[in-house]
Amino acid sequence: METIEFVVKRIVTLVLSEEHYGRLRSLWSRFWRYATGSALTAVFSQLVLFLVFSVLRLENAKDAAITATLAGAVPSYFINRYWAWGKKSPSSLRREVVPYVLMAVTGLVFSTWFVDFSHSHASFLGTSRLTTDIVVQGSYLLSFVILWFGKFAFMHKWLFRSEPVMTSSH
Repeated sequence: METIEFVVKRIVTLVLSEEHYGRLRSLWSRFWRYATGSALTAVFSQLVLFLVFSVLRLENAKDAAITATLAGAVPSYFINRYWAWGKKSPSSLRREVVPYVLMAVTGLVFSTWFVDFSHSHASFLGTSRLTTDIVVQGSYLLSFVILWFGKFAFMHKWLFRSEPVMTSSH
C-alpha cells in the first residue's frame, strides 16, 4: 500500500525532476510553517487589539491597531526567522532586522489606515458599540490577510533567503 505522499511524489516527478520536487516540497513546508506562525501572531495581535480597544477601552481604534501590531511584530520576527526559515546564525542588523522593521512598519501603516478608515465609516452599518467593535476587529484582521502573501514572498525571496553555497573550482 502506497502512502499519499509517495503517490503525490510520483505524480509530481512525472512533470518535475526529483530536484524540483524537493524544492517544491521544501517551499510548501516553509509556507505552512509561515502560515502557522502567522496564525499564532495574528491571534496574539488580535487579542491585544480586542483587550485594548473592545474590553479595556484604553485607546481609540487607530492607536489600538498600532499597539496590537507592534505587540505582534517581535514574536513574528523570531517565529519566522528561527522556525519557518530555520535560521540558526545570529541576526544581521543590516540584512535582516532593518528590512524586517521596514516591512513591519509598512504593515503597521496599512493596518492602521485600514482600521481608521473602517472605523470612521462603521456608522454606515449602525451606531452600536458592538457594530463598531466588529468593524474594527474585522478590518484589522483583513488588513493582515491582504498583506500576508506579499510578506511571505518578501521573506522567502529576500529577507531570510539562504546564501548561495560557494563551491571551489579546484
